[in-house]
Amino acid sequence: MDMNQKNNVNNGKEIKRKITFSFGKNWNNYLKNITKIRVKIAKSSLISYLGDVKNKTFLDIGCGSGLFSYAIYHLGAKKIVSFDVDNFSVQCAKYLRDKVKNPKNWNVYQGSILNNKFISNFNKFDIVYSWGVLHHTGRMWEAIRNALSLVKDNGLFYIAIYNKTKSSKYWLKIKEFYNLLPKVGKILMDYSLFALYKIIYPLILVKNPFKLLNEYQKKRGMDPIIDIKDWLGGLPYEYATFEEIVKFIEELNLSFKLIKYDKTNKGANNIFLFKKFS
Repeated sequence: MDMNQKNNVNNGKEIKRKITFSFGKNWNNYLKNITKIRVKIAKSSLISYLGDVKNKTFLDIGCGSGLFSYAIYHLGAKKIVSFDVDNFSVQCAKYLRDKVKNPKNWNVYQGSILNNKFISNFNKFDIVYSWGVLHHTGRMWEAIRNALSLVKDNGLFYIAIYNKTKSSKYWLKIKEFYNLLPKVGKILMDYSLFALYKIIYPLILVKNPFKLLNEYQKKRGMDPIIDIKDWLGGLPYEYATFEEIVKFIEELNLSFKLIKYDKTNKGANNIFLFKKFS
């Protein structure tokens, strides 16, 4: 996201909010510690949901670190297009593409899913992927609609969207406060939240925090402190219930049907895999 003030549309209200957090800078820090194991985990997470992706075309909307474009390249995708609105994220993806000698079947762009002129340049894809991105655009429903338009017949739409809970409005206020803080204030909040959720709570519940941290990193190859920074800084911030997302997509286009999902009762991501039946 930009470092400037942006307009966020949530619950029908347009609110001006200061954004000082860069997703791309955060992902750049993540890439400094990327390992073969994390790449392997990312590949496994894609296979577990998508199956065989060899010779498929893949669109990565809001590519962030570029890790999943990188992973799907190694899984044999025929064509990959990655884009992000944040230039630092674009540079992350280009860095990973450079590691595989800039293949012609993988292109990286800077652009927004909300820019109709920009996305009109693309053909449709076998797999449209956008993990934890569309709720940060400020116009989530429009972003979902535009992303859906890029799915081929018999293609897959794989997204993760923040779940709506009683605490969602509370977290919005925290995010707004976080973005007003100087760098040292952000660091204090990052590690305070990390200590609370990743160490203190597990100990209270008589669970091994180090085992849980290890399991966390095995899910998608992510880093817990990077994810906490992403969570605290992430504005714009929107959310929806599991049922609201399914209803919106299936009513918008009757060709799309939910075929796999992971549902949460917390403020984390609900995960959806839709197929567009011809």
